Amino acid sequence: MSENTPPNPPESPGSLPPVTIGFVFDGGESPEVQQRVAWLRDTLLRSLQRDFPEFAWSIRLMPRRDFPQDLPLDPLELLEFGSDIKIEYGLDFLLVFSSMPLKARFDQTVSGVPSNMLETGVVTLSRLLENSDSEVIDRAMLALCRHILGHLWGLDHNEDSVMRPREFWSGDEPLDWSVEEKKDIGAYLQNIADPRLEETSVAATSVWRFYIQVLFREGVVLARDILLFRSWLMMLHLGRFTAATAVSIIFLFLSAEAWEMGAAIRSGWLDLILILVLLAATLSLYFGQNLQGVGRSDRMMEQAVRSRIVLFGTLLVGMVSFWINLFIVSLGVIYLLPDGVLAGWAGLGDQPLPMVHFAKLMATFGILASSLGGNLEEEHDLKAVLVYTEET
Repeated sequence: MSENTPPNPPESPGSLPPVTIGFVFDGGESPEVQQRVAWLRDTLLRSLQRDFPEFAWSIRLMPRRDFPQDLPLDPLELLEFGSDIKIEYGLDFLLVFSSMPLKARFDQTVSGVPSNMLETGVVTLSRLLENSDSEVIDRAMLALCRHILGHLWGLDHNEDSVMRPREFWSGDEPLDWSVEEKKDIGAYLQNIADPRLEETSVAATSVWRFYIQVLFREGVVLARDILLFRSWLMMLHLGRFTAATAVSIIFLFLSAEAWEMGAAIRSGWLDLILILVLLAATLSLYFGQNLQGVGRSDRMMEQAVRSRIVLFGTLLVGMVSFWINLFIVSLGVIYLLPDGVLAGWAGLGDQPLPMVHFAKLMATFGILASSLGGNLEEEHDLKAVLVYTEET
């Protein structure tokens, strides 16, 4: 057995559906940090067994010698590192722990980053260990981990429970989920605890059939996960993406050739072009930013396929949402500009200007520009926008 191979988990009692969580940390961490992670494992395990007795819980401590060492630690790198381990060992969820500070992308500081998409979270004990009170540190660790697990299990923020958003975890926050949240967690975990597709006798041997089986088997859950990421806010975090689109839209509005082309394209053809452009733009970003590398696996596994489907679906929904925003903006601008000037540019003479048609045209060309601008973004920045559930 290699030093990176964790011990086998205990057998699940009875016929309860199993849920397994991995706790990954640097094998070179100090004894204090390792003891605190072990204490957290035992405490969290008891609380989960109490709150959700319908599942057979297992939490595995997994020290690693190949833990990333570049400082400050990049949560995105740790999420991908943890996701690969989760898939390799067939775990349901995984938390990556470190005593080193994390790189913050969207906030001033960060203590934890959950990724519902990867079913993986990152926790730093750096700021927590600055407190001199051991009991406060323990409470803050427990609250932070339950908060991150809550996000991995589909929960949103709630001021009256452990899901309360915090900038600093001080140990005075609530430690428990609400009654309604526990019901939601139970329903979410019931789907996760079912046997994975590759463990059944009906699993397809070809890649495309396996993907189709996962879509039919988990379609509702996948759709819920995709919508959970609020990908319509994606452009707020991507400066080059938004700038390329804005500049292109301005040039299109000032170009008579664009209006002439719009007049020559029939509405039905424009709808078909729109669908093709949305798919092409999504594929361009997906492969241009190497997003296909998320959820790597040497063999067909439901977890890896789920991650890829959710990632691609989130990106597609983001592009569709962005197109809707561009359409609304374009429609407003066309409404405000003189009809006679625009109709003249389009070569329509005295005919009324079809505002909806031209707004669709401008938004569609804007999406083409946005895919170019998206590929100008730093690869890790775009990936973080898609993968992070939040920084806390």
